[in-house]
Amino acid sequence: MRAAPGFALPAVRGGPVALDDLRAAGPVVLVFVAEECPTCTLALRRLAPLVAPVRAAGVTLVAVFEDPPEVAARVARTTGFAATALAEPAPYDVSRAYELHALPTTVLVDRDGVELDRRVGWDAAGLEELLARACGSAVEVTREPPAVKPGCAAKSMYDAATLALLDGGDDEHEVMFARGWSDGLPVVPPTPERVAAMLGGRDPTFVLGEVPPALGEATLERVGACAVLAGCRPSYFPVVEAAVRAALDPAFNLNGQAVTTQPSGQLVVVNGPIRHALGLNTGMGALGPGARANLTIGRALRLVVTLTGGALPGRLDRATLGQPGKLGFCVAEDEEGSPWEPLHVERGFAAERSVVTLIASDAPQSISDHRSTDPEELASILGWAAAATWSPNWWPLGATSLYVICPEHRALFAAAGWSKQQVREAMFAAVAKPARLLRRGETTPFVLAADPDALINKWTNADEIVLLAAGGEAGRYSALLGPCLGMDAAIVSREVVESA
Repeated sequence: MRAAPGFALPAVRGGPVALDDLRAAGPVVLVFVAEECPTCTLALRRLAPLVAPVRAAGVTLVAVFEDPPEVAARVARTTGFAATALAEPAPYDVSRAYELHALPTTVLVDRDGVELDRRVGWDAAGLEELLARACGSAVEVTREPPAVKPGCAAKSMYDAATLALLDGGDDEHEVMFARGWSDGLPVVPPTPERVAAMLGGRDPTFVLGEVPPALGEATLERVGACAVLAGCRPSYFPVVEAAVRAALDPAFNLNGQAVTTQPSGQLVVVNGPIRHALGLNTGMGALGPGARANLTIGRALRLVVTLTGGALPGRLDRATLGQPGKLGFCVAEDEEGSPWEPLHVERGFAAERSVVTLIASDAPQSISDHRSTDPEELASILGWAAAATWSPNWWPLGATSLYVICPEHRALFAAAGWSKQQVREAMFAAVAKPARLLRRGETTPFVLAADPDALINKWTNADEIVLLAAGGEAGRYSALLGPCLGMDAAIVSREVVESA
């Protein structure tokens, strides 16, 4: 046990508050937090219901923010934390005096000014013990998952140059990099005015859910901030919101995708009238640069995953190589130039509805075919392009392969009167090998159990092949996006709600 360092810090409501004044009424529980740490937000939200019973036991619960007073006030309000909230300015001398390394850190100080206990991160059982010791009786802390969750580095651990930027350096873009509010590219500072404009009157405190893997809360305010950072226009936000809702569906298994060593990313497919209203590119260069709406919508979703979900490369995101699509990947379907029903209609939505569909996928692989003259030949070429995806000997895949079919390839199928299902079935039937040729290196239990001469297909069934229409009018180049395997990552669609 040691003496707890004294302090006097500004409260978000009222003047400065000193530790000596707080402990005069009894034991004090200090919860050191910061706004950008998802675990801190989780801790405050889960401690909020305990404020009244802890106060009734003669204990003062205090949040000490490593943030300006206006930020601390906003976070306390949105988390429902109605106890005392203090704001510590840089260079965070109080945090240094308490020898903080990570946030949140919860410290119990008795009325004599002695530190009796501390817990780091979110630790439901540990905090229950600390609060019971403070109150002299049992205090029930929710055991809702996660029961334990690590936090973020305390700002008192930052070097002087980084602190100078965090405190408002001359270059606002460098400040964003220093705060970690980036994917490695420059971002737009999410000022309160820009975020409010992005939300367009929506309730900023409304929670869409918890974003894996760190389970940070996806309030509309946080999602809006990510959309601002990504460079979205406010008109894009309904699509971003729909994409986040789809990503948080448990069937999509974002948690698995976010932490895997695979290079999987999240492809956002947009269908319906909103494609044209927002200027989404469905044609030439549809999978590449040049269209603000495509690039920033996909990027906004990824920023939600990295900044709110904590899936940062080298940290919780353990992708061995990654891929450019993890920066953000959004494509709109060329419904008008397609001979087939669009993806959202296949998935049960009315053609006139605007819909976002999320697909877990690998990076695109270009498929060149300028010589096929009949649909059977073209279906075979497209199908065999998938032969080596995931692994050359891993048959059947047991996961989705997404094909983006260019206009000239679509035209050949259309001239023959082939439906999407006919194309899928022809591709499925064309791609088969004897089991004996697949028993090299990594292969599937299915192959090992099969007769050596039995033909094995690349897919389990034709429905694992998804066809999407997009691309420029000239050049017979389609594309294949391989699967995110072994995670049962379902394709998930959500309708776009354009009004607040």
